[in-house]
Amino acid sequence: MSNYLKIITILLFPVYLLGQPLREIPYRYMLEAAEDALENKDYYNAVEWFEKCYKEQREKDMAITIADLYMKLRDYKRAESWYKRVLSRDIDKFFIDQRFNYGKVLKYLGEYNDAYAEFKFFIDSSTNESLKPLAKLEMEGMVKSKEFEENNDAVIRLLDNKVNSGMSDFGPMEYADGSLYFSSFQTNKEIILDGKEENVFAKIYTSKEGEKGYEKANALPESINRDGFHTGNVSFTSDGRRMFFTRSTLEGGEVVTSQLFVSNKKDSGWAPPLEITGLNGEFQIKHPAAGELFGNDVLFFSSNMEGGQGGFDIYYSTMNGDDFATPVNLGETINTPLDEITPYYIDGTLYFSSEGYPSLGGFDIYVTNWNGVNWSEVKNLGMQYNSTYDDFSYAVFNGGMKGFLVSNRPSEKKRSLKSKTCCDDIYSFGIRQLIIDLVAVAENDDGPMKGAEITLADLSGEAIDPITKKNETFEEYSFLLDADKPYKLIFRKEGYYPDSLEFNTVGILDDFTINKKKKLRPLPVAPPATTEVTEIVTINQPIRLENIYYDLDDDKILLDAEKDLSVLLGLLNEYPDMVIELSSHTDSRGISNYNNNLSLRRADSAKKWITERGILEDRIKTVGYGESQILNRCVNGVRCTEEEHRLNRRTEFKILEGPQSIEIKKEVKNTPQNNGN
Repeated sequence: MSNYLKIITILLFPVYLLGQPLREIPYRYMLEAAEDALENKDYYNAVEWFEKCYKEQREKDMAITIADLYMKLRDYKRAESWYKRVLSRDIDKFFIDQRFNYGKVLKYLGEYNDAYAEFKFFIDSSTNESLKPLAKLEMEGMVKSKEFEENNDAVIRLLDNKVNSGMSDFGPMEYADGSLYFSSFQTNKEIILDGKEENVFAKIYTSKEGEKGYEKANALPESINRDGFHTGNVSFTSDGRRMFFTRSTLEGGEVVTSQLFVSNKKDSGWAPPLEITGLNGEFQIKHPAAGELFGNDVLFFSSNMEGGQGGFDIYYSTMNGDDFATPVNLGETINTPLDEITPYYIDGTLYFSSEGYPSLGGFDIYVTNWNGVNWSEVKNLGMQYNSTYDDFSYAVFNGGMKGFLVSNRPSEKKRSLKSKTCCDDIYSFGIRQLIIDLVAVAENDDGPMKGAEITLADLSGEAIDPITKKNETFEEYSFLLDADKPYKLIFRKEGYYPDSLEFNTVGILDDFTINKKKKLRPLPVAPPATTEVTEIVTINQPIRLENIYYDLDDDKILLDAEKDLSVLLGLLNEYPDMVIELSSHTDSRGISNYNNNLSLRRADSAKKWITERGILEDRIKTVGYGESQILNRCVNGVRCTEEEHRLNRRTEFKILEGPQSIEIKKEVKNTPQNNGN
């Protein structure tokens, strides 16, 4: 079972906290609850209590603890925010070693330039010699990523909710009859561990793919899915007669034991499994994968048994009926001092995941070939299959045209209980047979522009996330498209209004190249006759965002608004402790209840613009005031011009938590009465 299987646990409050309103709980009790949860490896409860403690006493050490916990929970956006609170002001380098984790978080989020700078700063400033080689490995991965295969012919799709749930789903493997075996909790609710829980264990499920996607998943019998254990990561022998899998136990969110079992296929189904006692021991052993070496059937697996290269290594054991030979370590050609997991072997090729090679992010998928004597040099499988997050459990079928992998990469379609990256999901992949190229270019009056950001979105409704490309040296970007689908291109460039266009690939039957260009309009240049002034804004003081207006009866953000939203985004980044209220207002026309709902939708649309750029959702509280706070004479029954009404359709913000005051710099036009003197 993957080390990255996370059980979301919400424990009951300690007895001395029950029955009290939260605001009345003494600090020492909240701190004790946090420390108890941490000791029990109940990381979700621990981080919640530590955050409550932090609001009482804003200690830097506690902020780092919260950041470390969010990193452990793979909530990288929150981890980034908490690290930044401390490290952005750590002039004396007191928390220099924490910059290593901060760099890793930034790398997970794909912020390579900032991550590289953090690792470089850490190496130059830290005395921690054990972490410096790891920092250099992270930097090497970002540099080498430019050389990795792009694999644009690969189509990666998130499996639907008949397979993936809100918690971790993992270990996909296709059986000979085409059915999919996988492991899951198959729940979209938090698991409450209060001593009364039932069926809170990961089980092996099966599902078949129909015309409308995968059918409802069914759990294997209790003889396989034994109560008290998390069961998963199946592998089948080539004849389909034997199934290997693991049974694991967890403490909090961490695997503490993992052993291998085997079940034989009978006419009535899978027989009660047997423990592979010849391989199990006082160590963890997981991720079995049937294969063949030297003309013999073997079982590959990952284990942290003594005598390896370090962490989890990949081993194999020769099978002779029910007997298993002494495990053989695949050696330093494949294994590293860090973890190697999820081996998969087919036709002389071994796929596995590792965090010990230069990578795009966390665990990447790698490949090596067996020539009968030696393994070839390990190669990163490249883009698409790998992301800046954790990618593993690669398995391929149908001659390489179809397969599965597991990843915690964020997806618009995925359902996660705590964050978009907390939990693993199963993805399928396929290879395009029809090559439809798209070449997209952003232009201005002088022609193509370098460094534009272009996003391709699939409008078909399938679980395919938008693809965004940006490179300061490129004028054009290429994408691969599917046939008979609608698409949307979004063009962005600093100093220009964003724009978009839609098109489709209906009727394209042969390989074809589509060229799309969009001329972007430059933003207006501010007149030079301005003076920069600084305004001091205090907590709970509403600040009007001058350029955020809306069309009548609409909640879409207008293009002019991006300037003000960018300023607000900058403030939220500058003050990482700051929590704001973002409120919106309508004019007086329309029904009051409708206007209240409309203004809330408008505030939510402004919030979405900001959170899509990395700000945590819980730092922005949205409120819709409707027509209750009209700024001019245009109340109900008063005839006004459209411009007068538009003045009331506005967005404001005020500080709720964090700094008691902030500085906002504004440009004010110079007039004869205000000449800058």
